[in-house]
Amino acid sequence: MAGKKVLHIVTRLEKGGTLSNILALLEGLAPDYEVVLALGEFNSEKEIVNASAARAGYRVVWLPDLVREISPVKDWLSFLDIVDLLLHETPFVFHTHTSKAGFLGRLAAGLTGFKHVIHTPHGHVYYGYFGLLKSSFVVLMERLVSIFTNFYIVYSESELQDNIKRKIGKVRQFVIISNGIPEAPYETAVDVPKKKAELGLPEGKIIIGYAARFARVKGSDVFIEALKLLAGKRADFIGVLAGSGTKAEESKVRELSKELEKQGLVKFLGFRWDLSEVLKTFDVFVLPSRNEGSPLAAVEAQFAGVPVVASAVGSLPAIISHGQTGLLVKPDNPAELAATLDTLLNDRELVAKIKKQAGLKAHEKYNFSAMLSAVKGLYEKP
Repeated sequence: MAGKKVLHIVTRLEKGGTLSNILALLEGLAPDYEVVLALGEFNSEKEIVNASAARAGYRVVWLPDLVREISPVKDWLSFLDIVDLLLHETPFVFHTHTSKAGFLGRLAAGLTGFKHVIHTPHGHVYYGYFGLLKSSFVVLMERLVSIFTNFYIVYSESELQDNIKRKIGKVRQFVIISNGIPEAPYETAVDVPKKKAELGLPEGKIIIGYAARFARVKGSDVFIEALKLLAGKRADFIGVLAGSGTKAEESKVRELSKELEKQGLVKFLGFRWDLSEVLKTFDVFVLPSRNEGSPLAAVEAQFAGVPVVASAVGSLPAIISHGQTGLLVKPDNPAELAATLDTLLNDRELVAKIKKQAGLKAHEKYNFSAMLSAVKGLYEKP
């Protein structure tokens, strides 16, 4: 622990890209700053966060009343906790993450007169995640606290424009910093046949993989519907889903998959901490999202040398150049997704081209050191 104090706050860290992204950032900052993480709504991830903190040497403050859903009593208590935290910690930088923590945190910063505030929304959050009424409320709240925000960290030009279009902040407040991925796990050799045997994946089958939450916004249902259509053309593949969701979300996906499971054309792996190894068993990675921020999984697949087929939404067109570093399809369109997968799987030259160019772009644009350096530079910016 050394240097100036940086206080981060996030509503919750659930399994997935945001958890990996924030913990990697905190671990990268810890050698140069005194890092404090304020975190609410913890469940199974508490052990993961504590292990990261112990490993890197940063401190965690738990805010049990900070929950994702709107709760007037808990929100008021959380707001008071954050005000108290700012007054007692007096950080050099206050870095807020996600919608609820971002709103309450910046409101508390405004009340206490704290001047060095950075906010990371972690994606395009104004559609696809909430209903129309709640999305409108989120936009209204963001407009309100934008006056207490020195800088926004966004992952792409499209995310920047998404905010400006909704009159949230000024262009000068936004800084584009691409999500960075620690490269070491992807540079480690994997015995693919052995890994497939461990996962129960058949040899000789094309592995079409999905790695994300089971949620409507992620398009897990679109993935299954596309596999059904693809099964009408070929039977040399198996669709593999690495991820989890709520019981209701997972039940929906499994119900949709019943017939494919009977045919041995789909397999569920659950949430995986060894995703860097699992990705290397895939022949193609699919991300059929209806909305996205900067999906780490798409970048991770590129690091793993796997061609990506994804929806042309959010920041995905910035990550994937169609026909060069992957293929893009219209969102919510299982037929186009199935046809694109069929075309790709029949074109070995295209697969080889995408693998090569995607790997080069991933290492150039999404390396972790560059991201960490850019964040540190923003912290020191007056």
